[in-house]
Amino acid sequence: MIKLSVQVSYKKQITLGIIGIAILLLVIEAIANVWWVTQTHCEFEDSEIFQNIGETEKRQLCLDFYGIKTSGEELIPNQRTESITINSLGFRGDEFSNIKPLDTYRLFMVGGSTMFGAGATSDETTIPGFMQKFLSEKDFGFDIEVINSGIQGADSDTELKLVKRKLITFSPDLIIIYDGWNDLRANNSPNELKENWEDACEFGNENNFDIIIFLQPIAGFGNKSLTKQESEYAKTGESYSKKPLIESLSVYQHYAKNLSEIKTCTKTIDLRDVFDNETKTIYWDQGHVSDQGNEIVAKSLYNAILPNVLKNKEFNVFENEKGVENISSLIYDDREIVVNLELVPSNLSNDKKLKISTYDNTNNEYIQNVTYFLSISKNNENLSREYFFAEDDILIIDVQPNDDEIIKIIGERQYAHNAYVTLGSEYSPDVSGNNLTSVTPLQLIGPIFNSDGIYTFDVELRTIDDPSSWVYTLDGFHYEINFEKDTTVEETFTESRSAFQTEDFLRKIFANYKTPILLNEIFNW
Repeated sequence: MIKLSVQVSYKKQITLGIIGIAILLLVIEAIANVWWVTQTHCEFEDSEIFQNIGETEKRQLCLDFYGIKTSGEELIPNQRTESITINSLGFRGDEFSNIKPLDTYRLFMVGGSTMFGAGATSDETTIPGFMQKFLSEKDFGFDIEVINSGIQGADSDTELKLVKRKLITFSPDLIIIYDGWNDLRANNSPNELKENWEDACEFGNENNFDIIIFLQPIAGFGNKSLTKQESEYAKTGESYSKKPLIESLSVYQHYAKNLSEIKTCTKTIDLRDVFDNETKTIYWDQGHVSDQGNEIVAKSLYNAILPNVLKNKEFNVFENEKGVENISSLIYDDREIVVNLELVPSNLSNDKKLKISTYDNTNNEYIQNVTYFLSISKNNENLSREYFFAEDDILIIDVQPNDDEIIKIIGERQYAHNAYVTLGSEYSPDVSGNNLTSVTPLQLIGPIFNSDGIYTFDVELRTIDDPSSWVYTLDGFHYEINFEKDTTVEETFTESRSAFQTEDFLRKIFANYKTPILLNEIFNW
């Protein structure tokens, strides 16, 4: 009995100890959060640009900016502060579909915190926000989506990875890259920056979208007549190694020279003189600017890209998706039915994603509950003929090329339609079973896109609108992809997966909790 009592006592002590540690950590985190608020300071809080804004509002703008969290080199989705919205796809601004709608021109604007909009009073007063406003005021005959792809601290290395890994999957028509300041602060050499720019532009050429690169303005690096406050910013601005950045003026001039020599980009433009006619304070530190400065930059970018946007109106690029030679449409019940087929790279080295969607061009709506009969052949030799069902807007199939003799399909098949179902679709597995939900993504594994050649896709629709709404006249959707294997597009990053996951986990800890930051400040870790 005594022994049992001792054991119980030990358990109580351990429990109380754990509770005590948890309470202590909560108290420390509360203290750290108070410390964080008091320590966080934005230079624009002292700028004359914001003299007409109340102290509370300025403080909130600063906390908003530093409160936005990142994971690795991307923004964490679904964040909201008083002045900043991060959507479900991890971009600043409104929601947009991961599948580009028909008759839509997609413009991604890439850069660091200057493009993201540090100090901007709203999502609408960032450079992309003003760009969307200018483009929306003109009737092009098609919709234009401007997507803010700026990330705090991003330089050309980060941006190149962003374009290749993420932006390509959203079917861009034009990507604007706004660079210079962060590369200079990171001491990136002119040749390194030029190589990144050329790589990005070559990638755009390979994947049928435009890239325009702009060299951004910096206080003291152009011919603007600087105000007293801006002159101080120019003198005190530092690189990441704490060296005065103004000493690198010759390096920035070399950036500009290299940019002018690049011939693979759609356009290259030097914006160092964009504020030369402005006499009032525009900068609130050496590189960030006011809402007015964002509007001036956006107007200059708008004037530069306008011929490219008009070119797409003239040649109707929306009829020419990536890798697909034509898009077919058929009339059914007085409705124009359009099927889009698109091939895009995956995040994995050799894999691809096949995206198929069906659109009612009469009502301007995507069609749901579509059963596809998909035939795939190469050089007139049949590779696969199968049924696929997409409950929602799009059919997504992961393609994993290899040298097997036949294509193997991985996925779950429903009983009613004898069709493979997309991830998340409800289906009935057999005559006696209740409706289940697919948990397996669709995969095509085998001799598809493993070698050069012309791949043919013939699509027939068997159901539309409703799973039981069978049709037999919607066939003849024909597509051809002239595939050339390109190892440069399928670049493999050799980063250790386990190391990356560990690093990503630590980043999330530092991003969400202030205690590690406080400890680092105290002990100088």
